[in-house]
Amino acid sequence: MSRPRMMNRQPVLIEKAVFDGYDFGIQMPFIEGANKVLLRRGGFFIRRGEHPLNRHWRIPKNKLNSELDLVFHELLELGQDRFTESWQSFQEKLEQAQASPQRDAFIWGMQLRIAPLAGRGVLLSGDYHPGVVAVARRMRGVFLGKSTSWRIDASAELVRSNLILELGLAEEQIELLDIVQELLDDGSVAPAEGMPRISLGGPPQEATEATSTEEVSNEIYLAAVSPIERTEYSAQAISKALEGYSLLDHQPVGIAHLLQRTSALLADDMGLGKTRQAVIAAHIRAAGQPILVVTLSSLLINWEREIHAVYPAATVAQQKFAPEAQWMIINYERLGDYVTVAERYAVMVIDEAHRLKEPTALWTRHGFDIAAKIPNRYLLTGTPILNRETELHTLLRLSGHPIGQLPLKDFCEQFSGSPEFRQNLRAQLGDWMLRRRKDVLPGLKGKQRQLLAIAMSDEERRQYDVIRLEDKPIFARLGALRFYLEQLKIRIAMDLLSELDPDDKVILFCEFKPTVAALKALCEEAGIGHVTLVGSDSTAKRQKAIDRFQQDPDCRVFICTTSAAGTGNNLTAANYVFFLGLPWTPGQQDQAEDRAYRNGQLRMVIVKIPLIEASIDQQLWDLLLAKRQVSLELIEPEGQQEALAKKMLAATIGTVS
Repeated sequence: MSRPRMMNRQPVLIEKAVFDGYDFGIQMPFIEGANKVLLRRGGFFIRRGEHPLNRHWRIPKNKLNSELDLVFHELLELGQDRFTESWQSFQEKLEQAQASPQRDAFIWGMQLRIAPLAGRGVLLSGDYHPGVVAVARRMRGVFLGKSTSWRIDASAELVRSNLILELGLAEEQIELLDIVQELLDDGSVAPAEGMPRISLGGPPQEATEATSTEEVSNEIYLAAVSPIERTEYSAQAISKALEGYSLLDHQPVGIAHLLQRTSALLADDMGLGKTRQAVIAAHIRAAGQPILVVTLSSLLINWEREIHAVYPAATVAQQKFAPEAQWMIINYERLGDYVTVAERYAVMVIDEAHRLKEPTALWTRHGFDIAAKIPNRYLLTGTPILNRETELHTLLRLSGHPIGQLPLKDFCEQFSGSPEFRQNLRAQLGDWMLRRRKDVLPGLKGKQRQLLAIAMSDEERRQYDVIRLEDKPIFARLGALRFYLEQLKIRIAMDLLSELDPDDKVILFCEFKPTVAALKALCEEAGIGHVTLVGSDSTAKRQKAIDRFQQDPDCRVFICTTSAAGTGNNLTAANYVFFLGLPWTPGQQDQAEDRAYRNGQLRMVIVKIPLIEASIDQQLWDLLLAKRQVSLELIEPEGQQEALAKKMLAATIGTVS
């Protein structure tokens, strides 16, 4: 019996269609002259081979839908009867795409930047997307043509949250800059005074004073939280409760600090075991009732392991509500799901609590809604201040501290802006905040920073200046310069790796994912065992990378972005830390360094920071030093500040490469 002969199907006009809520992506066969039809409707052909929608036409919804029948007949006519597509099927394919929008269809490769503005609000700039425009308009933003950016009267965290919710962007696609900007009289922007400035050059500009006299209230509604109260736990009762636990010498004091107050901040230096102290304090205080833990998504597994290390039989649930679980661990993004069941928990532990510093962020509001229903609230962070004093206000408010009840304006007038004011605030925090430095760990061998001065070649300097003086907004140039300098340091990183001993291990912190990819390829070529971690990695993949680095002696390099791996992870197998790019705050830098410099580290930790001379590298380093001084004056006792400042200076050595 002969096989049936297969007939060639005639091609259709639309092979595939997607829709993101704003634009269509249409894949179609080649038709002579079709490009003119689509270009007239604002179409754009995606040529980049790595783009997920390579060889698709991207067309705005309103321009296509308004002339859909005309577009269909023009394409059909150009096809000269080669296509079988009917008007009905043509229309149905687009309707089906609209019915199931893929909001992240066109966000590949997008980068956005958000910077604070002097006075109030932020500046949003970066790659164009109609969704970005929609978010900015909904937030009553004003477009500044001179700087091709949006001025939005809201916080950076709120703007970022709205962009992520609207477009499905990854966190690393939105860079939060920390250089305060001010509007100039020609409509452009420049860094404001107050901290060391990052200057990119160009013609001088003069700032203009704001002309608006509109009164705006900055007060944000947050649920009222019960005031801090002393508990019934005496020192003797706590000592008895801690019998049988294996603890370091400093940890019983931290546990007692939490147990003796209904709410408190444990601000120990990174690596002193805040998680272990909080687990034990929460378990004792809860007395068999359920406990809610809020942490970063990357630390969920770490918290579960820590709970089971102390209480092997504990029932622990992650992310999905489980009424029978003694411990419920969730990330910040899931807080909204637990507002209605918050009453069942006796203790709320908030890890990396500085994430709640922004009162307008949705997860902060949900955090307050939950905290208002839970009698005991333990806050943990090794960096209570990332940039400025006001970041403590929301945490004080969340705890129920009397100072937190002050309006933000009054708080700023009393406690921010000068060393004297910061000392006053430090005195008010003594009973609420407990902070110990790593010198309580006699086994730690110390940490030393080494600055490496790097010179650019003539060609590299020429390229640097081309980027620096480009006719682009300041944020675009700043981001491009940081990326360029990080790429130059790849060769420096590989040279440094070649100098290490066989038993040395190193963490390479980058600010950009392409740098991670480049270093990975070079390590593979050189036969150096390594793992990588970036923001898009799953929780399981992250933990697998951490475990291999910690346990496999042949895995010597941990390549990562600071945003993805700079908090929470235990990487004590490393005795070296290299920064190819600097984060924007000293708190982020310290958090990243202390992935290696923490309890369990048996060797001296060497932090190497290559700084390229006569570039924004040195300006950013000066900015970090200025911010570090503010933090020192606020969270450290007055009598220790001079000694600590000298100690930090002594721990940073300049070397010449």
